[in-house]
Formats: sequence, structure tokens, C-alpha cells
Amino acid sequence: MTAPWKMGTGDEKLGQSTQRTLVLSVVMVGFLAALASVYEYYHLTAMDRLDGYTQTIIPILAVVLAVIVSGVLVSKGRFLKPAVWLVFALGSTHLLTTITLALLFANDVALAAEHAVWIMAVQVCLFATLERRTALGMSAALFVLLAAICLTYCYVENVSLIADVRGGFLVQLIIANGAILVLLGGLSAFREVALVEKTRAEASEVHATLLGASAEVANDERKKAMIALSSAEAAAKARESFLASMSHELRTPLNAIIGFSQILEMGDEGMVTSPEKQREYISDIKHSGEHMLSLVTQILEYSRIESEGVEVDKTPQAIAMIADASLRMVDVLARAKDINLVRSWDFGDDYVVRTDDKALSQILVNLLSNAVKFTPVGGTITVNIARTRNGAVTIEVCDTGVGISAEKIKLVCDPFYQVRDQQTAGMSGTGLGLSIVKTLITALNGVLEIESTVGEGTCCRVKIPSTPDTELVVEKTEEQAAALAQKLRANASPTDAEVFQHREIRQT
Repeated sequence: MTAPWKMGTGDEKLGQSTQRTLVLSVVMVGFLAALASVYEYYHLTAMDRLDGYTQTIIPILAVVLAVIVSGVLVSKGRFLKPAVWLVFALGSTHLLTTITLALLFANDVALAAEHAVWIMAVQVCLFATLERRTALGMSAALFVLLAAICLTYCYVENVSLIADVRGGFLVQLIIANGAILVLLGGLSAFREVALVEKTRAEASEVHATLLGASAEVANDERKKAMIALSSAEAAAKARESFLASMSHELRTPLNAIIGFSQILEMGDEGMVTSPEKQREYISDIKHSGEHMLSLVTQILEYSRIESEGVEVDKTPQAIAMIADASLRMVDVLARAKDINLVRSWDFGDDYVVRTDDKALSQILVNLLSNAVKFTPVGGTITVNIARTRNGAVTIEVCDTGVGISAEKIKLVCDPFYQVRDQQTAGMSGTGLGLSIVKTLITALNGVLEIESTVGEGTCCRVKIPSTPDTELVVEKTEEQAAALAQKLRANASPTDAEVFQHREIRQT
């Protein structure tokens, strides 16, 4: 149980301070009452007026009062109300008994008045510590008993309430006690009203706070719902655009395959009779099929990543060999557009880091394919690889292509998103390449940064943390290069596999 003397903050601190002051006040009254009892004992002894009752009761009462107030003080007010009840019972009984003995048996109005004053102190303690109705009832009982004793004395001793000084003194004493009772009742009622108003104000404040918090939570939830709705609408719109685009992308090579096949099926009776033209149509059929397979492969890869996630297996890998193999995979596409592929790194095949070779090669191939796709004829694509002191690897794929506007850069990694403007008109694709790249980079704990200027080109920067393995040395052998190329070929589409026929990469 928390002691009322423990300090708090705000209203709690104020309430604890008030209760502590009240406890100290009651304790001081108790000690003063005990001191008054001791004084009364020696005062009556000096005046040779000490009777048997006073001689026995006063020392006991003084000790009991001292013990009670000491207990309240030590307990820090925990037993304040029981102590007040006990003091009321003992004190009121002693005071009324002493007043009765002084008036009816000793005819001593002065001694009775001395003890009647302490009845007022008892009444104050009652109103300070108990509920108003309880304190009012007990104080009223004391007042009635005091008035009855005084009036009985006047009746028995035939004391005039008007003409006799003793009667006038007792009447004034009764009236004063009644005034104190009324005043304490009014103050107690005011205190209860103040407490009710304070409680009501606190409840209103708490209610307002809760309403504000609820409104804030509701507003946050509404914002989240709006964001989710916007995201869902954007995703739905992107999927619709993707389906429309894929419908066109898949129908175009299919129509070409079917059309050229029908022409060739006619044989010598058809429109094409020369072997050269037939070989040209067969080549067109082959390229259309490879293009369609490339689209389907990319869609299936994205679906696999979405459903199964990405699992990476970091093993010691030669970064230069992976980069060279990736460049060879896009070299045919680059040659077709007379694009110059430039490699730039200051280490050889002996530099080894721990990473996932399949994920890294797919990242590079996708970035290079995008660069070739959006770079005009005669452009340049540069691959820069740099090492950092902490073992991280930074890979940059920069092109001199059409570029991307600033407001569209943040969208290009979203699934199915494709830049639609004059510069990219006529360029096909699934809109999944960069989305797959970003997912793979995230799986490698890396970061993708894209810088672009419309009309000047784009630079994709991949930062992948990796710890160099200095104990491993990769020899530059044709067998290892062929093994890596074979591994990449196993995961490549037919169009990509064709690139391995061209092993010369142009350098500057």
C-alpha cells in the first residue's frame, strides 16, 4: 500500500501533500491533547483539586493519546481514520464525563469550560478526516450532550440563563459550539462540492484526451486505409496495364510464328520459293519464339520469387568472372545495335568475395539488358566495379540511353511498371526486370540506387556488403571460366544462351 507521504507529480503530488498536511495536523492535535492532559493533572494537583477519577484517567488518557498519534505518525497516516474513531470515543467520553463532574458535582463552571473547548477540537478532527455526514452526526451528538449537561446543571442548581453570569457563560459556550458545528458542516459541504467538481473536471479532461486519442487513431487508420487503397488501385492499374501489354507482347511473336509457318507450309506453291527467303523466315520464327520464351521466363521468375521468396547461398565467388560472363550474355544484343560495352575494374579473377553467384549474375544481366534496350544505336554501356575498405562491392551499370525523369525513378522498381513516353515508344517488355533486381539485391542485404537524366542516360548503382575471403585464390584458368559460363548458361533463356557464342567483349 502506497504511503500518502510518497511524492508524485501534478494532481497526485498535490493530493499527497494535502493528506500529509492533514495527518501532521491531526498528530499535532493529539500531542497537544496529551500535553493538555498532563498539564491538567499537575494543575489540579497544585490546586489540591485532584479527585480519584482524574488521578486515574488522565495519565492513562495521556499515554493512550501519545501511543495513538505515534502510531499514525509512524504509519504515515495509514491508520488515520481508525485512530480518529478511537480518539473520538475516548476523548469525548472523558470530556463529557469531566464536564458533568465539574458542573453537577463540583459546581465548577471554569473547569467545565476548559474541557468544553476541547470538544470543538474533536469536532474539527472529525470533519477533517471523516465523511461529512458521519462527522456531522457525531459532532451533533457531542453538541446535544454538551447542551444537555449545561442545561441540566442550570436546572439543578437553579442558575438563571439570563441574570446569572454562570448561566450566561454556559449559554455562550453552547451557542459558540453550535456555530462551530454549522461552520464546519458548511466547509465540509464546500469541500465535497469542490472535490466533485475537481473529479468531474478530471473526468472531462480524461474523456477529452481519450476522444482526441481515439480521433487520432481513427485518423491514422483512415490514412493507412487510404494509402492501402491507393496502393491496391495502383497495383490493379499496373496489372491491367501489364495484362494489356503482355497480350500485345505475346500475340506479336505468336502471329509472326503462325504467319511465317503458314507461308512456309505452302512449299513451292506458296509465295516464297527461294531457299534464302525460306531461311530468313525460319530465322524470324526462331527469334520470335525466343523472344516469347524470354517474356514467359521473366514472368515465371517473378511469380516464383513472389510465391517462394528468395533464398541466397553465399559462397566464395570471383566477381570479375561473373561480370565477364554477364557481359558476354548481352554482347549479341549490344552488337546488333552497335553499342560499345566497356568494363572497368582494378582487380582480376583472384579477387573473391562471399555472395550468391546466381543472384548476382541475374542482377547484372537484367541491368545490362535494360541498358541495351534503352540505349540508342552507337551508344555506350559501362560496367564499373569498385572495392571498399570494409569489403563491400559497388557495381555500376551506366548507359548513354534515353534516361528517366526524376518523378518516374521512384516507380521503375514497382512490379509491372513501364515508362511510357516518346523516348520509350515502341520498346516492349514486362515491367518486371528492375522489380526482380531490387528483390534480389535486398536478399543480398544490398542497396539499389538509380541516377538518371532524360536524354543523357541512366546509372544503376548496386552496393552489396561482402567480406573478402583472402584465404581463397581463384586461378585464371579456362576450365573455371568455362564452368562458370556453363552454370550461367543452364539458367539462361535460349536468346541469352546464344550470347555465349561471342566471347569477345569490346574494351576501352
